[in-house]
Amino acid sequence: MHFQSTTLAAVLASASAATAANLGKRDSWGQAFSLGPAKQQIISTTTTIYPGEPIPNQGGYLFAYLGISNGTGDLIQSIVGSYPDGASECSGDPSTSWCISSEVYGLASNGYPNQWVGDQTTAETDYADGIIFNYTLTDASTYTWTQSMTNAKTGVLLSSYTKNSGPMLGWGTALECDDYNGVACSGTIASQTFSNSTITLAAADPSFTDTMGAGADVTHTDMVTTDGGLTWTIAEIVIPAMQSGSSSTSSAAASSTVATVAASSAASQTTVAKVAPISFVTSVSKSAAASSFAAPTAVAGFNGTGIFPTGSGSGAASPSGTGSAQRHHQHGHHGHQGHGTKF
Repeated sequence: MHFQSTTLAAVLASASAATAANLGKRDSWGQAFSLGPAKQQIISTTTTIYPGEPIPNQGGYLFAYLGISNGTGDLIQSIVGSYPDGASECSGDPSTSWCISSEVYGLASNGYPNQWVGDQTTAETDYADGIIFNYTLTDASTYTWTQSMTNAKTGVLLSSYTKNSGPMLGWGTALECDDYNGVACSGTIASQTFSNSTITLAAADPSFTDTMGAGADVTHTDMVTTDGGLTWTIAEIVIPAMQSGSSSTSSAAASSTVATVAASSAASQTTVAKVAPISFVTSVSKSAAASSFAAPTAVAGFNGTGIFPTGSGSGAASPSGTGSAQRHHQHGHHGHQGHGTKF
């Protein structure tokens, strides 16, 4: 877990819903696409996710999200979640709808891990419309970030949250599947698409594309810039389904599915056109993710080896958020472990 000139910024994280009794539960991970660390701070990003159909009869917790972080502070994560019937963040809605929530994982003022959740959550049944994620640094003097989630077709606001969260250097997709009360999570059954992803930096970083990495069977168009590295765009990223046929990839099995991505631009260009635009994920485990890059500075409660924090506390141990922050969960989300591969 250290910086290399062409290291895949591993990203992925955990918005996992875990009770104190379930700290030993099994997690599994979908494949991921990640970037970072950037040489310049990220000041805004947007993408549109097409999550595919919800998983029927979900027994555990499944979280799809875009995460940005710097490894030493908050992880901003707008979440499209699949929950067991009656356990959803969205007023206990059934597993036939996705629950849309804007969240931040990090350390509270007393040093304990905490999950902040915006007041507004929405049970989204029109998932084929797509959901726009937007993260913007609205006040650089206080590192205040505002995240919003809107229906891509209607423009209806589904969720939002604002919090002071520090500078951001890493960017990545995530699919996290967590057991709940001993019941296994069901992974995604169709591929998942991130469309029109745009990342704006505080200053140009022409080498930002060199930090790009992707898991096995992830396809994506080229990462391009027209202004010398200030603004970067990726037209499409497609994450394969976690379930293939009747089986899903567990944490242990997934460790063998991480692929090495060629560093050349020719090798990184993929045939996305052959992939269905709204399908769903395969998995990379936390143990398989061991090639994430080092955090700039180790902080209590964070793993110090990846862009995202590693969870070390339960919902019961984590304090409630203060001010505008809310803790809506009876269960707590634990932290994140980067995954991916090195070039």
